[in-house]
Parts: sequence; C-alpha cells; structure tokens
Amino acid sequence: MSFWNFRQRVRFVLGLFLGGAIVTTAFSQSPVTIEAGRDNTLYEDAAGATSNGAGDNFFVGRTNQAANSIRRGLVWFNLVGSVPANATIGSVTLTLSMSRSNSGDQTLSVHRVLAAWGEGTSNANGNEGGGAPATTNDATWLHRLFNTALWSTPGGSFASTPSASLAVGGVGSYTWGTTATLVSDVQGWLNNPSNNFGWVIIGNEAAGATSKRFDARENAVAANRPKIVVSFSTTSVGGENAPEKFALHQNYPNPFNPATSITFELSARSHASLKIFNLLGQHIATLVDGMYSSGAHIVEWNAAEMPSGVYVYRLEANGSVATRKLVVAK
Repeated sequence: MSFWNFRQRVRFVLGLFLGGAIVTTAFSQSPVTIEAGRDNTLYEDAAGATSNGAGDNFFVGRTNQAANSIRRGLVWFNLVGSVPANATIGSVTLTLSMSRSNSGDQTLSVHRVLAAWGEGTSNANGNEGGGAPATTNDATWLHRLFNTALWSTPGGSFASTPSASLAVGGVGSYTWGTTATLVSDVQGWLNNPSNNFGWVIIGNEAAGATSKRFDARENAVAANRPKIVVSFSTTSVGGENAPEKFALHQNYPNPFNPATSITFELSARSHASLKIFNLLGQHIATLVDGMYSSGAHIVEWNAAEMPSGVYVYRLEANGSVATRKLVVAK
C-alpha cells in the first residue's frame, strides 16, 4: 500500500491480512487545546533578582529605559494527559493575547528552551513592566530557579534557531501557525517529557520602545490565556496474530544534521523493511530490507545529500506497519 494516504490522514491505513487477521489502524484525533501550565518574564537585570511569576502578564521586546530594558517571555505547556504518549504530532499552533503595545509592528520569534525554569510567587504592580522582587524558584535574567540554579547564559538558555516567527502590531490575539520545528518540538517533548522546558518568546531587542505585553495564565479572562492547539494521530495494532512487541521509536537527535539514529523492535524473527519518504510520498531511501531477529535494532540515516524539511520513516514487519516523522535542519 502506498504511503501517500498518511498525508491525507485517512483513518484506516492498512487492510486486513488474510490468514493472520492483523490490522494496523491510524486514527486522526480531533485537535486538543492546552492552556499554559507555567509562564514568566525574564527582565534584564544584572543582579538577576527581578521576576513576575504570579503576575497577570508577561513581556517581550525592549522598553524605553536607558538600561535593563530587554524583556523575554517564557511559556510552558504540559502535554501529559492531553496527548497520548504514542501519538504522532501533525500540527501545532501557539496563540497569545496582547493587552498592551508600543507602536509599530515587530517580529516575535519562538525558541525552544534548553533547561528547566520556574514560576514563583512574585507579582508586579501596575502595568507590571518593571517586574517584582524574585521569589524562590522564579526564573530571572540570571537564574533558571531563583536563587539556586543559573542559566548557562544570562537571558536564558534556548535554541538559536526559532521554531516560528510572527509579525505582531497592536492589541489583539495572535497565532503562530504550525511549522516543522514547532511540530518537532512538541513531538520531542511527548517522547521525552523530561526534556519539555517550553518556549521563550523574543522580540525586537535592537531598538527601544518595542515591547509587547501578553496575558499570562493567571489572567482572569480564560480566553486570553496562552494556549496551543495540537493535532495528532495514533496507531494501534490488533488481531489474533498481532506482535506483542512491535515498535518504531522516534529518531535521535531530531531535528538533525546530517545523521540520526532510528531504533525499532520486533517480537519475532521476521523480514523487516524501513524506508524514508518525503511529504509527497516519494521514496527517498531504504535503510532496512531483510531478515532480522527479535529484539531492538538501531540503524543510522545520513541525510547529507537531502534538503532541509520534514520526512517520514515507515517500518513494515510481520504484517504490521508504523510511521513517524523526522526533521532535517541545515
């Protein structure tokens, strides 16, 4: 059966195998909306003692102050309980509600955070732009967790390449549309929840008076709180002869350049096929095509000759099929 059906999200990917009664079914799930479980502002501060963990807002960009003017917004979403652990992520959008703005459009970028950070009880007064004294476990310009754990770099530890970018202007609701990197971020967090540190939102830091204020998860208006919308699919294997341990794991690292490792598991000795496809359904490479013993196997794919983008890898063995996405980022 050709792979093109996966892109179109058909609910039933494989048919019934005669004599074995093995059925592999892909289910497209309705998108789920997840509110932020944590957010904060990193206020530029040489002492690393300013935060707003319990405030109603967080800030992005630069104020018009002569010093300590940079603001960066942190936001984190808990996937556990909302998205099944075995799901394949199809799309991700991020929506924030802006409640105060300096004039002019600015481009805001979303970056994956690389270390755990906290949200304490600090709560700024007024418009909250100046922050408040940090409390235990608050994130600050210097601290991931005030005042015991530091960022590797002042201002936060995050991926240099943005996962998504969007031009924003005045007060209103803004949605960062799905990108391959947003999908990869969430898929990685789903596969390894201990690596879920959320995103940092970064604005125009080259000029003053570019700051934007967004409603935080503590905001009294629920509709204005930060949220993501995640679409996903799940695959189940059933039937009287379905293998007890058939698995295709997420590649690592992901995204990657140029090589990544893929682990798959078989319950019994069988012929296995592991192939790479692009999103047009075109066959790109065959990594595995032969007899393999039961247990776990690791193969490597070197994508040095491939352009950046999202690809899909597909495992077939003993009448069962599994697929996952990977991202080449150059």
